[in-house]
Amino acid sequence: MLLAWLGFACLLLISQISHAAASDDIARGKQVAQIVYGIVSYTRWPAPFPELQLCITGDTRYADALMAGAPNPMHPRITVRQLALHTPEAVAQCQIAYLGTMENGERESLLAQLIGQPVLIISEPPPSCSAGGMFCLLFREDNVYFEVNLDTIARSGLRVHPNVLQLGKRKASP
Repeated sequence: MLLAWLGFACLLLISQISHAAASDDIARGKQVAQIVYGIVSYTRWPAPFPELQLCITGDTRYADALMAGAPNPMHPRITVRQLALHTPEAVAQCQIAYLGTMENGERESLLAQLIGQPVLIISEPPPSCSAGGMFCLLFREDNVYFEVNLDTIARSGLRVHPNVLQLGKRKASP
């Protein structure tokens, strides 16, 4: 009987922990979406688009939050879809690329296609900024920060509001 109660107590504790972890993931996802859509709203493309295409590729943790859409109606119209960006034709469909975890060769190949194009590159895993990404999300404790690669942004032809760039540089430092 005691073992049954201990087993029940353990199951209850595990369910509470997993519920808290799921709740944390939802909150973190909302932070990610807010940052991504905030960066997008302060970015200007060389030619205007009636609707922006946000393409999610790779193994992403917060794709669901992005698929839910922009957190407020002030953001430009954005269509979000998951897409394998293996060809130049696929890359040409996207104005925003949200990169998840990928094999190094696959990431390098994709970044080689994206760099110099008017495509906003935002990445979950941090190694992308040193490899040519534009905005790289960093996760520390309960906060989401981002690093900025000014060189890649400059070569893209995109214009990002200076305050966003300063915020990224300031937040990226420990």
